Amino acid sequence: MRPVDGLHLQWRWVPAPGFLLLFVILGSLARAELEADTPAPGPSWKASWIWARDSDVHGYNEAMVARREFRLGAFTRATLRITADSRYRLWINDAWVNDGPCRSWPEHYQYDVLDVTPWLREGRNEIRVLARYFGVGDFHRIPQQAGLLAQLDVEGADGRIVTLGTDGSWEAARLPALLSRTPKVSIQMEPCEWYDARLAEPLRFRRARVLFPAGAGPWRDLRPRDVALLTRRPFPFKRVLHTRLVRAEGWNFCVPAARLVNPGVIEANHHASCGFGMATVLEVEKPGPVRIQQEGMKLALNGEPVRGEVHLPAGRHLLLGFSRNLFGHDKEKAVRFLEPQGFRLVNPLDPRQRNPWVFIRLPEYAVATNDLLWVQFRDSDPRLGGLAREYQQVTDRWLQEVRDADRLRELLGGRCEQLPSERMFVEDAFWQFTQRREVGEAAGLVEHAEALLHDNAEVTTVRPGPAGDVELLLDLGEQNCGYWTFDLWAEAGVTVDLAAVEYLAPDGRIQFPWGNRNVLRYVTREGRNQYVSLKRRSGRYVFLTLRNQKGPVRIRHVGLVESTYPVAYRGWFRCSDARLNEIWDISARTLKLCMEDTFTDCPLYEQTHWVGDARNEALLAYGVFGAHDLARRCIRLTAESLERFPIAGCQTPSSWDVLIPAWSFLWGISTWDYYWETGDRDWLRQVYPAVIRNLEGAARFVDDRDLFSAPFWNFFDWVNLDQGHRTVLHNTLLLIGAIDAARREAEVLEDTERQAWLRALRERLVRGVRRLWNEERGAYADAIRDDGSISPVHSQHTSFLALLYDAVPPEHRAAALRNLTNPPPDMVQVGSPFAALYLYEALEKYGLSDRIVAEIYRHYLPMLEAGATTVWESFPSGTTGGGRFPTRSHCHAWSSAPVYFLNRLVLGIASTAPGATAVEISPRLYDLTWAEGRTATVRGPVTVSWRREGQTLRIDYRVPEGVRATFKPNAWHAGLKLIVNGQAWEGPNP
Repeated sequence: MRPVDGLHLQWRWVPAPGFLLLFVILGSLARAELEADTPAPGPSWKASWIWARDSDVHGYNEAMVARREFRLGAFTRATLRITADSRYRLWINDAWVNDGPCRSWPEHYQYDVLDVTPWLREGRNEIRVLARYFGVGDFHRIPQQAGLLAQLDVEGADGRIVTLGTDGSWEAARLPALLSRTPKVSIQMEPCEWYDARLAEPLRFRRARVLFPAGAGPWRDLRPRDVALLTRRPFPFKRVLHTRLVRAEGWNFCVPAARLVNPGVIEANHHASCGFGMATVLEVEKPGPVRIQQEGMKLALNGEPVRGEVHLPAGRHLLLGFSRNLFGHDKEKAVRFLEPQGFRLVNPLDPRQRNPWVFIRLPEYAVATNDLLWVQFRDSDPRLGGLAREYQQVTDRWLQEVRDADRLRELLGGRCEQLPSERMFVEDAFWQFTQRREVGEAAGLVEHAEALLHDNAEVTTVRPGPAGDVELLLDLGEQNCGYWTFDLWAEAGVTVDLAAVEYLAPDGRIQFPWGNRNVLRYVTREGRNQYVSLKRRSGRYVFLTLRNQKGPVRIRHVGLVESTYPVAYRGWFRCSDARLNEIWDISARTLKLCMEDTFTDCPLYEQTHWVGDARNEALLAYGVFGAHDLARRCIRLTAESLERFPIAGCQTPSSWDVLIPAWSFLWGISTWDYYWETGDRDWLRQVYPAVIRNLEGAARFVDDRDLFSAPFWNFFDWVNLDQGHRTVLHNTLLLIGAIDAARREAEVLEDTERQAWLRALRERLVRGVRRLWNEERGAYADAIRDDGSISPVHSQHTSFLALLYDAVPPEHRAAALRNLTNPPPDMVQVGSPFAALYLYEALEKYGLSDRIVAEIYRHYLPMLEAGATTVWESFPSGTTGGGRFPTRSHCHAWSSAPVYFLNRLVLGIASTAPGATAVEISPRLYDLTWAEGRTATVRGPVTVSWRREGQTLRIDYRVPEGVRATFKPNAWHAGLKLIVNGQAWEGPNP
């Protein structure tokens, strides 16, 4: 491996040719000041980190089971502290207790604290833990090495504490049933789950290997979990939509490219290269078609480009392939032969090899670095840009020149390696779902199909199909998230696939979740098979497919164990328009499904704590669920990212080293949101140093044009903004918003020392923004392009952000507002509900609240009309859809703004002081005849109901004790007799 100097994970602040500035990731920069906001340490540890002796602690997708039997006398209480790298499932006395741990940085690792009293008993007990080490980076953690740590503290009836911790007395065994040779689910997630129950027993238990004392090893600063445990609630499928026969036959060769090219590197970066080649010979017996597919590969057959179906004459044909791109997020590549007939594959250099492929290693292109220099600016570093271009040129030439095995040996023989198939390939189950072909109905093969929907003694019997695999399509009735579970009887070796999707088009097309292998594969043992998946998955429609079936399979039950943050619906909304009620409901459900141990973007594709998403979600969730621990935790995890980056990270914690400045600045804004919601001055004092550090880091990237300018991922919305440059205006505007939040915090904390600096930085940035006003267009340009020219693209976004954060001078305000309410046809408009939140905030600020409800109708009614049970990642006008589907993710909580604005506008509930010590009640009527609902606050619920009866408007509200409420009439009340809390209103009328 050849790391790129200056872009590796330990940096210095030095100028670099063609690149603005490179920065050091300083491991201890912010730690001292952030300590105060971390969870307090728990009792002392006596346990040690352990793992199975016959398992590689640095291996890929390693799994083991650890157990300890013990006896207890009379006891009153028992607490178990437990954590693992990377995940664990805990059973006590055969009862499933918990999955964990919560996500955390390795420098501030966290453990779960469980009251396990209900699961223990006097006499013999057993603790059993299935632990997995992923051995690969994802967007949820940075794996270090395999390890399990647990300590049980039992308070006896006599008051004495008995402690039992993981140590050399525990037994541990590798779990071969959980296949290690699987690809990752996605770049964001862990390796796929493939469980072969035939290998589950017997396990070869031995004394556990002791790795480190609890306070040692790569996991530092052990702290208890600071967020509620997730729920587990059975959720049934509602219906069986079809029973079909399907076929998906072929040879699939999936290569873990990133791990083979850069072995041992834990990352999830674009700039960890995947440059390699592979070659085989097709020995064709007689002329015929060959169907070839590829994922992330470019292929040549006898020196000619190939894709799809080709007709080959009899003889030997060399198939050569290289990774399509040197860099990217598709870490596994694949070559596939569909329904192969009339040919076989032979190793081109040694026909005796069992593996018909040779692996072509390209060490000069083995690079592993981070993505702080975003991919659009790769050419700023001549080494990265040069390598990518050279790789394309060289591999394209080889594809043309290498036409047979002799030429392969001559030109590339020294690079070819004979790898065992078990090392060169992983087992991917997902392709058989996406390449399925319906070949008939299976109704005659399935008896009592709907029995499996119910958790009782009745069974669905499925007989094998003569022409294909039997597939049952199950519908949850709405999108949900949790663990798949089933109970069935089968012969040994039947493959059970559960693959989920969010959306089926009206014409029957399946919207496959490309980029996410959302499938569980289970291989049966003889007899009864009961299983609960190890991974939380999401979807609405589940395709259950039985493969390799020779005899009948009896299915007692298939279901979902819903698992989310434990929400309580403290807020609600109802009105005379059922459509708004449904919009509110699906928005709230989406929030719930995107609440785990952090707020996450979506429950299917990523389950990632994206910091900008979390700002929206926390703001929207306060009034519905509260969930203050979740918001506080998200803020803390991101504050800790300042120990690694010059500005706050964009997804935390994560193995993807990348920055989205907009998210960094929205994090700063979220800290003020939390203070305004809770009034917690002590918390604000703890997080404030990180707020300032984030701004100090940002200030280093303000250029001589008084604008934020950096080669980061300068994203804001899924629409065609001109955001592929160093200097994009929305970054500067959001930085102004973050400065405003910090100035308010400084005032609360009486920090006069920083006020002058914050004010001066703000004024400087506002000057830079105002220079980009285009008088002719009446709008701000999106960007200054990297060639120094002013972008010709103008979007709503620069106008509504400039208005929201008071960067627009009075003489331009009317024109900027017109861009919000009546944008010209060539202006880029909002593409996602995420960005729409900031549009709505600006409209409300300037007294245009009526437009917000109109926009909610305009953008969310199409979701209802499409049968949505959750709200979408983007509007159909955005850029995330494809294949004539309206959006990518159909469940994205950054889009749940209706739960906030309907309560705020229709019910008219708004806090006017930190911690909701004062609220204003001012309902807007629109075309409604009645509305009622409740908004949660940290002091308790605020409830409002109103009803219009002729010329009389009756408004009733209740607030928690100690909260000052003010009723404020508005223009919607004009000409109406107001009855407020049973009394005629005698105040001023609008």
